[in-house]
Amino acid sequence: MKQFDDGNIQIQYSDENEPCVLELMNQVLIAYETITSLFKLKNYDRKIIIQLYNSVEELHKEVFGKKREEWEVALECEDGTLKLVTPLNPGNVHSYSDIMKIAQKSVADMILADNFDEIPNWLDITTYLFGLNDAKTTYSYQKLNINDIKSFSDAYFITLSLINIYGINKIIKIYKKAKNYNRILNASDNEINNKIIKYYAEAV
Repeated sequence: MKQFDDGNIQIQYSDENEPCVLELMNQVLIAYETITSLFKLKNYDRKIIIQLYNSVEELHKEVFGKKREEWEVALECEDGTLKLVTPLNPGNVHSYSDIMKIAQKSVADMILADNFDEIPNWLDITTYLFGLNDAKTTYSYQKLNINDIKSFSDAYFITLSLINIYGINKIIKIYKKAKNYNRILNASDNEINNKIIKYYAEAV
């Protein structure tokens, strides 16, 4: 395996993945710098290692030990390793660009998980920041509920609406002090849910 090292990121890859490594490094460094700057993590210096796999099948076999859903192309490990399918062979569900965005989101999520505890499952600022969800607001917003998250899309649309309602700085405060989210937003869970639904009702 070859290695490409640039400060806080190291990419481990085989020869056939050489054509995508420089762009991948640039994209994940953007994510690293975006998150550490936005959340003012000046002293964070953990190195994240990205291991590239040549296919979805190879990732599933070597990482999970069995075939998984086709869309599963990345695994964030607690030891600071991101196991990722190469953008050059993304499988049938994702594109080259998707894998780049997934890498950005994964690196950002790993940094947030390293720094903050008990992040609410209804917050997903990294999908918002790195443009991973291209769904429309025709999504079933009437069922959005911070106490009943059924999918990644639920968290994305809740986060999107709360950023537009309250501003991104308050969302950042919730990441830092998750237990105080009602006080930060000055609203009960029911009031938060109603504001989310009202936001999308007016946006459609």
